Amino acid sequence: MKKKTVRFGIIGTGLIASTHAEALKRLGNAVLFMVYDRDLQKAEAFARRFECRFARTFEELLESSVEAVTIATPSGLHAQSAIPAARAGKHIFCEKPLDVSIEKAEEMIRACDKNKVRLAAVYPLRFCDSVKWVRNMLDAGHFGTPVLAGGSIRWYRTPEYYASAAWRGTRALDGGGVLMNQGIHIADLLLHLNGDVSEVSAYTAKCLHRIEVEDTVAVSLRFRNGSLGYLEASTACAPGNPKRLELSGTRGTVLLEDDQITRCRLDQETEVTETIPRAAAPIQDSGSPLVSDCELHRRQLEDMADAILNGGEVAVTGREGLRALKLIHAVYESAESGRRIPME
Repeated sequence: MKKKTVRFGIIGTGLIASTHAEALKRLGNAVLFMVYDRDLQKAEAFARRFECRFARTFEELLESSVEAVTIATPSGLHAQSAIPAARAGKHIFCEKPLDVSIEKAEEMIRACDKNKVRLAAVYPLRFCDSVKWVRNMLDAGHFGTPVLAGGSIRWYRTPEYYASAAWRGTRALDGGGVLMNQGIHIADLLLHLNGDVSEVSAYTAKCLHRIEVEDTVAVSLRFRNGSLGYLEASTACAPGNPKRLELSGTRGTVLLEDDQITRCRLDQETEVTETIPRAAAPIQDSGSPLVSDCELHRRQLEDMADAILNGGEVAVTGREGLRALKLIHAVYESAESGRRIPME
């Protein structure tokens, strides 16, 4: 009889771990079986809350019947959990970024390949109905030749946001500031919808927060398809504005605000019969540091469980996640050196 569910474990008990757990509760093809955290009290409390088991050691989790793990630790600790888990035969669902280090992310990919386990890079915005609709429109050529593509996150975070978790805003564990933590989602969407970047030029600044890394970044982009673009991100913009993504071509323009299409204009010769979709989740407070709804994570976890059960590939692979990480590193190199940085 064909197996119908995948047993998941969660590594880490921070804010995003709760989103993973809530999402798993809503799936028919997966179940949350176990959680692990170095702080046993947190692990036990998490297990009670979500009605699962908790492992007292990392080795206990690796030796259990868990088939896949979600990595919900600070970004700079992703690889040190994911690589041993892959070697133990566990499929990996890794929060963004794969790691703060390109080298560690590449090692993670190699470990998953060698041990024949799937590696999903968590970029849930790709599962938004509006993003899928735009991708289909682009693939059909309805926007014409790409001209401009850009995105921005102009959010506000209180000082308490960074103070509440010691790893936030640190180079070692956060990998950077607003760009690596929040802006990477926009970076991924630009790559997903408009293709690879050939050159970046960037500035970073600390405008409000007393942190080690940037709270504001502005980037100019040149894409390989010949179009130009921008990427902006900040956690110093009070009171905060909706997340924004805009794509323009020679035949049309589309604007998304907080994952909802708020404007789409095409030339008169373009006929489109598809209905513009509504957002998968309600628009959240632009200043909120929390994921307000787990629906998009649920969709990505469902995709991974389907891939495991049916022998397919996940929609957002580790190599896809590596593209965004490399772009972020190129931005930081440009800002630090004051030079334009070409990308391979």
